[in-house]
Amino acid sequence: MSDAVTAEILELEKRRWAALVEGDTATLRELFADRMSYTHSNAMVDSKDSYLGTLADGTVAYTAADVADERVRLFGDTAVVTGDVRLGARAQGRELRLRARYSAVWARHGGRWSFVCWHSTALPE
Repeated sequence: MSDAVTAEILELEKRRWAALVEGDTATLRELFADRMSYTHSNAMVDSKDSYLGTLADGTVAYTAADVADERVRLFGDTAVVTGDVRLGARAQGRELRLRARYSAVWARHGGRWSFVCWHSTALPE
């Protein structure tokens, strides 16, 4: 069972990363829990609506997400994903590159997994 759940979570993460780079806010809205909390590596915190808003209005556009060392830990109906990511983005007319270590949390409610929390720490390039 845990292997199947781990594979399901990794597939959801793959969908989330692809949607982020493609600017697919509809898919992200579907994956994100309504009360999702997103803590960026600069300590700024977004809600589901504020995060999706910055993507929808073009304030931030992600151009790449290269994930490494991804691991899933299961705790009943909660899955914690950790890993490293190299992100490319455009913000306020500038090209940005960021390397970060992250934790992503998924929770299962009514048989459905939702992305509930993100927290990242910037790593030196």
